[in-house]
Amino acid sequence: MNETELEKWDRGRTLLLESLYKPDDRLRGCAYNQGCYDEMMALRDHVIELIKTMDNPHSPPTKIPFGKKNNHIEPISSAARNTPSQADWLNDLSST
Repeated sequence: MNETELEKWDRGRTLLLESLYKPDDRLRGCAYNQGCYDEMMALRDHVIELIKTMDNPHSPPTKIPFGKKNNHIEPISSAARNTPSQADWLNDLSST
């Protein structure tokens, strides 16, 4: 088989999802006996959603159409946020 890394990764994700969907009666029985069945199933559902939404790291980068925003948020410094500096705190403490 002469598959690309992209195809192998996608197949691996599909098989992992199948293993999460497939019921394991013994494991579920252990979770029930230990009183954590609902928690285990909630974690399972969360992991399934995470895996379904993961991007394939072997996919070519997506191009943003000209004129569209890329949702990049530029970080702002603490000075730009008007937050008090350490010196301001010290001045406030010494004036009381």
